[in-house]
Amino acid sequence: MAKRASDAGRPAANGKETAERPQAGRDPGAGAPDQASLKGTFASVMLLGAFLIVAWVSVFVLYVHRN
Repeated sequence: MAKRASDAGRPAANGKETAERPQAGRDPGAGAPDQASLKGTFASVMLLGAFLIVAWVSVFVLYVHRN
C-alpha cells in the first residue's frame, strides 16, 4: 500500500511501524543553484530565441517578396 502525505506521523496499518515523516529544512538539494549552470541555461535560451526570431523573419521576408 502506498504512503500518502496525509499519513505522516500515523502508525502503519499493521501497528508496528510509523509512516515516514518528511523532515522540514533537511532537503540536501534545496541549496542555491550553481550560477554557472544558470548562465549556460540563459545562453541556451537566448540562442534558441535568436534562432526562432531569425527563422520567423526569414519566412516573413520570403512571404512579402513573393506577393
